[in-house]
Amino acid sequence: MPIMEHFKIIQSLCRIGLGSQNPAFRHQVERLREALLVSGEERSATTLDRLLKAEQQQQTLRPSRVVASAARRSGEELSPRVQPPCDRETGAALAELQFPNLHDSSPPVLSPQLNKAVDTLLSEWSNAEKLAAMGVAPATTCMLFGAPGTGKTRLAQYISASLNLPIVQARLDGLISSFLGTTARNLGNLFEFANRYNCLLLLDEFDAIAKLRDDPQEVGEIKRVVNTLLQNIDSRTGKGLTVAITNHEFLLDKAVWRRFEIRIAIPVPSLEERQEIFARYLPPLDIDESMLKFLGWLSNGMTGSEIETVTKGLKRLITMCSGDKSSALIEHLQGYALTHANAHPNSRISLLLGAPQHLVQTVMNDPEIQITQAAMAAVLGRDQTTIGRWIRSERSAENEVAANA
Repeated sequence: MPIMEHFKIIQSLCRIGLGSQNPAFRHQVERLREALLVSGEERSATTLDRLLKAEQQQQTLRPSRVVASAARRSGEELSPRVQPPCDRETGAALAELQFPNLHDSSPPVLSPQLNKAVDTLLSEWSNAEKLAAMGVAPATTCMLFGAPGTGKTRLAQYISASLNLPIVQARLDGLISSFLGTTARNLGNLFEFANRYNCLLLLDEFDAIAKLRDDPQEVGEIKRVVNTLLQNIDSRTGKGLTVAITNHEFLLDKAVWRRFEIRIAIPVPSLEERQEIFARYLPPLDIDESMLKFLGWLSNGMTGSEIETVTKGLKRLITMCSGDKSSALIEHLQGYALTHANAHPNSRISLLLGAPQHLVQTVMNDPEIQITQAAMAAVLGRDQTTIGRWIRSERSAENEVAANA
């Protein structure tokens, strides 16, 4: 059987391999593309060319990995043998220690503008001597804010891995106490620990300890906590990197904002970014470019975390139905929509459960996606003639409604 009958498998292998950013692998894919052109397999060669260009574009969007300048190295080295600080009364840990080689250090999918902002922060830390000659130092405080699931924690982990800094992540369950004055004391102990070591202090769910001090719903204790927090952030200057994360930036005290030199808003991903997220999480499933484009459109309003949930659900459904080789991906998507009703209210997934004619018309009328009838036929597992007939039928119905209005 000719090898090109298995080209979809080759395509998936190339997509996965190119994601590793291995120059030798990329060179072999380029050789395969040229060989296909010579042998007259132009369609297959074009597919590989798109994969190569897409991966090249993704590489330019990723923040570059840098090494922190020795001038920014202060404090003792933190090792897994070190015990985190604890609450004196309960013994609960005030922090969790994470090390760059033990967590996923891949960056979230971000826009070119956001990648540039992150790259600027990393570049400052790798060029501390140059900045010192200008009488300034790299930024040591960074606020990440946005909707849940947009990749803020993953971005903080990527920054720590890029700078080779272990993370001291505050644990709110141990930090916040019902005893008067204990939360403020725990905060002081947490910062004292972080200041001792060369690390990235990560304050997730930051709004829990940095609320507005004039909030009428809060008692006087929150004022004491916020005042302590501000003092500790100030005292940490020059002793490492502090990253705060919040989903509710509107709850933060105004004085807290002034303590953060860099503030990055992380929005929900765009159409192109959603496609890239699907391409990251779907392998080893074999997904062609038309379906990837459709999935990006279908997931409108979803965060990166929600898209990861969709891909996991699809993989489970496909694995459980592996005996039925005739099932198309669109059928598994419809199965996902049935078993995850209202899980993604801002997306377009519910359209999968309606008339296919309406789905086709909605997609084809959206100027953002610009998908062809041939691509829609491939997505739905129909012939192009059927897709054309559905579109004409929907348009006739719309014109009739308009005429009777």
